Amino acid sequence: MRRISLPLNPSDKDESVMQEPSRRREEVPTVEYQAFGPPAVLQVIPVAVPAPGPHDVIVTVAACSVNRLDTAARAGRQKFLTGRRMPQRTGLDFSGTIVEVGSHVEGLREGQRVWGFLGTQHLGAHGAAAVQITVDAGLVAPAPSGNLTDLAALPLAGLTAGQAFDRLGVGSGSRILITGAAGGVGSVAVQMARARGAVVDTIAAPRYADLLQRLGVASRCDPHAIPWTRMTGQYQAVLDTTGAHLWKLRRCVARTGAMVTISPAGLPMSFLSSIVPGPSVSFVSVRPSRDGLSALADLVETGRLTPIIRARFPLADIVSAHAMVEGGHGEGKVIVDVS
Repeated sequence: MRRISLPLNPSDKDESVMQEPSRRREEVPTVEYQAFGPPAVLQVIPVAVPAPGPHDVIVTVAACSVNRLDTAARAGRQKFLTGRRMPQRTGLDFSGTIVEVGSHVEGLREGQRVWGFLGTQHLGAHGAAAVQITVDAGLVAPAPSGNLTDLAALPLAGLTAGQAFDRLGVGSGSRILITGAAGGVGSVAVQMARARGAVVDTIAAPRYADLLQRLGVASRCDPHAIPWTRMTGQYQAVLDTTGAHLWKLRRCVARTGAMVTISPAGLPMSFLSSIVPGPSVSFVSVRPSRDGLSALADLVETGRLTPIIRARFPLADIVSAHAMVEGGHGEGKVIVDVS
C-alpha cells in the first residue's frame, strides 16, 4: 500500500489502473485502513474513483465529519456492521459538489452543491473521507446556502435528531430533556427541538453554558449534580446522546412519555423497557433519508439550524481528527476539510 502526501501529483498515477473504454478513471487521495486499531492506522492513499452506475453521482467532497461511529468502526468495535475484510474506509456524512451524474439520475446535475449520509448498512466498505466519491443519488440532496465545508457537520447529526424526535412526537409545546446537549448530535438536537416549538432542558457540563444559552435552552443541569428527585416524571420526552444514567433518566419520563437513546449502551435497556413496567425506551439507529436532508436544508435556509464546529483538520491529518473525537466529548462537530 502506498502512502501519499497531499495534494496528489497527477503525474504520479499508477499506469496499471484499469481504464473504462471511454475514459480513464482518476486516482484521488482516499482514507483507508488495513487493520483495526488506533487512529494511526488511517492512511491517505491514491484510489481510482469508481465509474458511476446509472443511479449514482460522483461528488468532489468539500468536507466530511468525524463521528463516534467512525472511530468505533476503525477501532474494531463494530465488526457486526463492518465485517473483517480489509481494507476499509471511513467517513459517513459529507458535503461537496457533483461532477458526474449517472444516466438514470433525476433531480441532480453536474456542478450542484449537495450533502449526504452514506448510511451504516455497508459501514467500512464505503467512506466519505476522499477527494471524490461515487455514491447512490438517493443518499444525497441539494445542500442549503452557506459555507459548504461547515455544512458537513449536519447530515448525520440532523437526521439522527429528526428521527429521534419523530419517534418521541416532539412538537409545539413539548418539554424535552436532552443529555450531552453541547455535543455533535446534542447541539443540533437542541436547535431542531426549538425549531419544532419545544421547550428544551439539558444536561451538560458548565463549560458549555454560554453555547447552550445562545441556542435557547430553558435550563442546564451539571451532569455531576443532577437533581434526580426533582426531575422525576417531569418530561414527556427524553433524548439521551451519551449512554450515561439511563435508568435514572427513565424515571424522569412521565407515565405517558417516552425516551430515546442513540448510544449503543442503551440497547439492553431498550429491550428491558418492553418488559419492565414504566415508560418505553427506544434505541434509534440513524437511517439515510433524502427527505430528511431536505428538511434540514430548510432549517438552515431559514436560520433555525447552524453548524457548531469544534475543530477542523485537513485530510492529511485525519489521524488527529479521529484522536480528538475519540478523546472525549466536546462542543459541536469535528470536520475534515477535503477539497
